[in-house]
Amino acid sequence: MDPFSLTSQRHPRSTDSAGPAQRPRRVARLGRRGKLTLAGALAVLMLLVAAGPAGAWTSESAFLIDGHGWGHGIGMSQWGCYGYAKHGWEYKAILKHYYTGITFGDTANSDIRVRLRSGLSSVKVSCPSAYTAAGTGSPLQIPAGATATTTYVNGSYRVVAGGVSKDFSSPVTFTPSSGALRVLTATDLGDTGPYRGVVRVVRSGGSLMMINSVPLESYLRGSVPHEVSPSWPAEALKAASCAARAFALGSRKPSQSWDVYCDVRSQAYVGIGIEDPRTDAAVQATAGVVPEYDGKPILAVYFSCSGGHTENIEDGWPGAAPIPYLKGVDDPYDTYGSLHDWGPLRRTAAELDGPLAAKGSLRAVYTVKRGSSPRIVKAALIGSGGVKFMDGNELRMKLGLNSTWALFTSMSISPAPRDHASISPGGSLTLTGRIYPALAAGETVKLVFSYDDQWHSRSVVTTRASENLGSGYKATYSEYSEGISPEQATKYYFSSGKAHTPTVTVTVQ
Repeated sequence: MDPFSLTSQRHPRSTDSAGPAQRPRRVARLGRRGKLTLAGALAVLMLLVAAGPAGAWTSESAFLIDGHGWGHGIGMSQWGCYGYAKHGWEYKAILKHYYTGITFGDTANSDIRVRLRSGLSSVKVSCPSAYTAAGTGSPLQIPAGATATTTYVNGSYRVVAGGVSKDFSSPVTFTPSSGALRVLTATDLGDTGPYRGVVRVVRSGGSLMMINSVPLESYLRGSVPHEVSPSWPAEALKAASCAARAFALGSRKPSQSWDVYCDVRSQAYVGIGIEDPRTDAAVQATAGVVPEYDGKPILAVYFSCSGGHTENIEDGWPGAAPIPYLKGVDDPYDTYGSLHDWGPLRRTAAELDGPLAAKGSLRAVYTVKRGSSPRIVKAALIGSGGVKFMDGNELRMKLGLNSTWALFTSMSISPAPRDHASISPGGSLTLTGRIYPALAAGETVKLVFSYDDQWHSRSVVTTRASENLGSGYKATYSEYSEGISPEQATKYYFSSGKAHTPTVTVTVQ
């Protein structure tokens, strides 16, 4: 006999699957004159012991996460830029697509000050040719190949190089007589090697900071090939060069001693060691060309892969003000990126509870506000103990997601695996649960079950419902419920597409 049978006609389904599952009522066999026989009493006792106390079942959820894109989603998608170039677009047209309403201007090859590293007790540089260390007073002449070590001693910058040394009362600037300086103290990107321009050592926050002051076009030669592959189409490299140029100019900080980081907090920059003839050619072909809005260099932010649509800056970065040229746009050629689509990722409630710190056991991550892309702007974390809200970027960081363009599907089942549900022979119970977000009206889920190492399934009709989350938000979900009456230990779970609940084993004893 099939150990699984539907009992919903005899035992009504639960109307609230978020709470304890409603147990089917069991009726003991009565003796003559309506009195309970000893056998009947023993049967009732066995049923109660096997089933546990009424209302004791709990609920447990499993999560499926699907997503699109990699990065913050604002401005230019690098893989989308690649795709447009592959389809014959010229670099200025590509930039105009991603940065709405921009024009183009010309800029001089002025210096950009790159913060290579801070928090240092000493800075070491060298040079294949003779070089100088200058601060106050006359400069210190340093022979070719000698390593210069700068420390801060008794209120002065002390430079020691081979057999010469000098103390300076102001920050020290190292300048080569020809060629390029070699940085021997690793940068924030872990690089040591040759850098164009000069290297300054300044006192900052009780330690030393190493800064590379370099002409803008030379800076781009050491940045663009780190941000995009030199093997990309020439028009994509030109677009990337112009975006990097505008970003550097827009990042200048006249009141500070440096303008940009050397790592991804600004644009990655590795000096001469990463330069490539193909990106050099793109920088040279666009020399001085800068995307502008209202006559000023734009904040030309960019990222790896959009997933098919970029995002408004005010929706992608909490607290950011709207910027006319940083609006979400369609990105049809972003499909070249390996993370255009990602997932599905499977997570248990326990795996998400830790980083998200939900109120009680996590039941759903429900998006209450999306941007134009549509990335998550704000989500509700629905737990057994209440609801709390989290912005999309915090959610992404806490869960290590590739982007905020993510869809969370959760499915619950009650009794939960931890309840170790059991029934007596001939007994029954009702499995219930919810799926967030809601399915279409009347859509079914599957109840999948296994016994004797064989898997089977049956369709279960769902019912849509909603709950208030607070702050004016509401969540819509679908409920499902099915009675079961197994004759031997059987495993059960509900599924919908790729999503499914935890697996529950119901024993018979």
